[in-house]
Amino acid sequence: MKPHRNAPHAPARRLAALAGLALLTLAGAANAGETIIRTAHGDVAALDAPKPGSAAAAKAAQAAPFATARQRAAVKPLIWETRGEPDAAALKAVDAPTGPAASAPGGAAPAFNNYLARQHFPQVWNKLDALDARKGAAPAAAVGGEKDGAHYAYTRFPGNYYESQWKASPWNKIGKLYFNVPGGGSSYCTAQVSSGTNVLTTAAHCVYTFGAGWNSNFVFVPAERYGEAPYGRFGWSTARVPTNWISQGTRRWDVAVIKLTGEQTTGIPVINYVGWLGRAWNQPYSLYTYSHGYASNLSTQYTNICAGQTYDSPSEGTNVVVQGCDMTYGASGGAWLINYTPNSNAGNQVNSVVSGPHIGAFGTAWVGARFNDDNIVALCTAIGC
Repeated sequence: MKPHRNAPHAPARRLAALAGLALLTLAGAANAGETIIRTAHGDVAALDAPKPGSAAAAKAAQAAPFATARQRAAVKPLIWETRGEPDAAALKAVDAPTGPAASAPGGAAPAFNNYLARQHFPQVWNKLDALDARKGAAPAAAVGGEKDGAHYAYTRFPGNYYESQWKASPWNKIGKLYFNVPGGGSSYCTAQVSSGTNVLTTAAHCVYTFGAGWNSNFVFVPAERYGEAPYGRFGWSTARVPTNWISQGTRRWDVAVIKLTGEQTTGIPVINYVGWLGRAWNQPYSLYTYSHGYASNLSTQYTNICAGQTYDSPSEGTNVVVQGCDMTYGASGGAWLINYTPNSNAGNQVNSVVSGPHIGAFGTAWVGARFNDDNIVALCTAIGC
């Protein structure tokens, strides 16, 4: 690994000066612009989007047909990898001590955000208004977040299904992340705005396919519902994953962050339309948590939520949390929220993201990386959350 010979762009220079980061080229990198950023908490692999107006950008745009609702509807969810028990040596490895439990607050969009979105995307909003009128108002139980019945020590209920939810926090900050996979083809995951600097959190396997390379041409659609984009579509400028995800591909490292560019037609930042969720890290393994996702086994048209207590499982290794849930493909990368507070910009902190099924419990329990210094703090240091 050799020091990077080219000066990083201005934001990266400022970030390096502030955080004491080291930026290096990644030996044998398959993608131009791929680098490693060294932080006090661990190494982070970085990939920048092709420069606007370049031949690479034109080729990328042609390869990513996510502009219309019909094109997005044809995209299949990302399939979970089949995994066995983690390596015994890895389970016994001693972790570096993590710091104290900490969190960062979420934030609200401007008070006129829904008016702004309606003015910019009137056809979408009129279509969804007509759909909501046919469906009627949400039952009182659904608005309050009540459940549809117990399943294996958790409860599940709709997320942004009702009008009263998709226009409000936290549901409007969660959306679909579309991308191309190495070797061709496209897929989608779930992601969410988790920083006032227009940064998404999602799963690392939604950003870098283990053993194959970086995914590409990311497009984020917040609050997507029935294929429509009520707050528009957002491209990306740069992405980060832990280098340990690239080398190991284990659940504890399955976290990624992506910085978004402005909306593709208006140029307005995503936080001006929907605000952002908070984040929490180094929290206890056992917490009451609300996990979100566009799960294809339930509906690709809106999110569902599983609510239940998380726990530590020795079979999954350290810094992995488990929760009961029957959601599967498409939910990857979805937020696990603690301090869940419907219709509020307070609380609603992302404490993990969906990684995949719990060992031996496909469709009944799933796992996510426990946010801690080694993953989310290192990533946010590297990208500037």
